[in-house]
Amino acid sequence: MYKINDVTYEQIFEYIDEFNKKENKIIDELRVFAEQNNIPIIKKDVENFLKTFLNITKPKKILELGCAIGYSSIFMSSVLNDDVHIDTLEINENMYNTASENIKKFSLTNINVILGNASDIIPSLDQKYDFVFIDASKSHYDEFFSLILNKLEKNAIVICDNTLFKGYLCMDRSGIPKRQKTIYDKMTRFLENIKKNKDISYNMLPLGDGLLVIYFK
Repeated sequence: MYKINDVTYEQIFEYIDEFNKKENKIIDELRVFAEQNNIPIIKKDVENFLKTFLNITKPKKILELGCAIGYSSIFMSSVLNDDVHIDTLEINENMYNTASENIKKFSLTNINVILGNASDIIPSLDQKYDFVFIDASKSHYDEFFSLILNKLEKNAIVICDNTLFKGYLCMDRSGIPKRQKTIYDKMTRFLENIKKNKDISYNMLPLGDGLLVIYFK
């Protein structure tokens, strides 16, 4: 563990998290539910970054890939209020039902949950988006990115969560567990393609499990 003046980064992150903490009953309730039921949602540092990002950029149309219980969409709606429309895709029917219930519970009418495989749904979308948040199947990031390109408004921003895949992308392939190598290879290919793409600029931030921010030149 790295230290600054004998203070660990873990202590620093805990202080920052506490400093940034603001009561939001809806979000707090959903986070507790997710943690109690082992449902993966965005990490707190990612959430704090997104709040600042959304307040600065103020996107009007958001596409989210990977809805789960609706946490991220509900969070983004709470930041932007009624000034945003969110389409969020979910492949798991149980998650879709839970997300729909949560959105209805909190009387949010600006979030549209769509059930199905993102690979099939994205081509059929008739909207263009100024912000896309990808937090879905890691083995399909490369495919998803290609599919959303003609669904973006000018100057759109794409953010991909968990691009380090539990930190495995920082390791040599020889040290990756066999069952994880397929996702490792596909995520590696995605990141390599991003680096080769001359039409975009990008930065990977040390937030969550690797937060990749992509913007078009």
